[in-house]
Amino acid sequence: MRRIALAMLGCLSLPALASASPAMAQTVAAPAVSLDALARDVVANNPERQYYERQIATARVEQQAASRWANPEAVVEFGQRRAQDVTSGALTGEGVTYAVSVVQPIEFGGRIALRRAIAERQLGLAELGLRQFDATLTARARSLGYGLFAADEKAAAARTVATRMRTLARVIVSRDPAGPSPVLEATALEAGAVSAERTAAAADADANSILYELNQLRAQPFAARLRVVRPDMGLPALPAGPTLAAAAGENNFELRAFRAQLEQQGLRVDLARKARVPVVSVGPYYDRARSDIRETNYGVRLSTSIPLWNRQAGEVAAEQGRQAQANATLVSAERRVAREVFDQSAQYEAKRAALARWDDEAPRRFAAAAADADRNYRLGAIPLATYTQMQQAYVDATTAVLDTRREAIEALLQLRALNGGDALPR
Repeated sequence: MRRIALAMLGCLSLPALASASPAMAQTVAAPAVSLDALARDVVANNPERQYYERQIATARVEQQAASRWANPEAVVEFGQRRAQDVTSGALTGEGVTYAVSVVQPIEFGGRIALRRAIAERQLGLAELGLRQFDATLTARARSLGYGLFAADEKAAAARTVATRMRTLARVIVSRDPAGPSPVLEATALEAGAVSAERTAAAADADANSILYELNQLRAQPFAARLRVVRPDMGLPALPAGPTLAAAAGENNFELRAFRAQLEQQGLRVDLARKARVPVVSVGPYYDRARSDIRETNYGVRLSTSIPLWNRQAGEVAAEQGRQAQANATLVSAERRVAREVFDQSAQYEAKRAALARWDDEAPRRFAAAAADADRNYRLGAIPLATYTQMQQAYVDATTAVLDTRREAIEALLQLRALNGGDALPR
């Protein structure tokens, strides 16, 4: 009879259950977006992306400037001219003299072509940096988006259990207790509700932290709310670690940038060697002098340096040292990327194997079992220990499934980022 009364009073308290979760209501009212839409929003509105776009624009300007000749050089000379007779030494005339010349420096040895090649690779590095930033940002947005979804799901499950337990505790206390058993049961239910509410509060805190980071990435007010719709839960099978490492060795943004820098440094070494080839300056000149006579000279002026002392040897050695350093950095980065690929692949396979042992409908089955336990307890079919154990198991199992899937998705996103943001080989 007591259990039937509990069931009737519990049905009357359903409106209170629906209104007992303002955070859940706020989440439901927030706009719902998919992971794909969230990633596009983050990439399109991220303020830091403007830096990489500016770097590309700067590299384009440098590329255009590298193909141009050096600026012409203008020389203007002023002076005084005095003419004397050779025999007597008498002054025969005095006047001013001036000369004007404009010469164009001309570089040989392919130095302009080398500078243009260096600038082109600098432009490629800037474009590569933008693609790497977009891929990293996309992976981060997807990871945070699924984390937000998982936090909301965990909070909803824990809050549902807490509401059930508090409702039952109020029902038990509201009627005349016959002995200590109802009071103890109500206390046990309140203790279980406290534990579930703590889990919900921790999940809400995680959701807020994730939401603030997402709003920062997409340049939105920190208080802006959003909700992520249930994403695709599929986890594809991946090839073995060596295959993934080989693909990452070809496609990884960081490795491609290091290879471009190494190639660029090789061009700098060649350019330093070409510094021994002299620069020739050629151009017209005009010379006007006036004393006892008026004299005008004009023609073509040619000047060059004489590379006698080989002063560029130090610069060549310095550039070769930087080339060796770039090569060592590339080798170290290749080993590190391969290690990260093997690490993330092992983590992904471990989480995927664990999820494969669990039914995809496991969270729903646990939710249905917890609801069924609530009904059976109200009817007196199961004891309190079984009821509380089933409610806690529902929260724990939901948390375990969501956290394991989140870790697997994060490992998959890391593998895609290591592969240059491209689809992984099958």
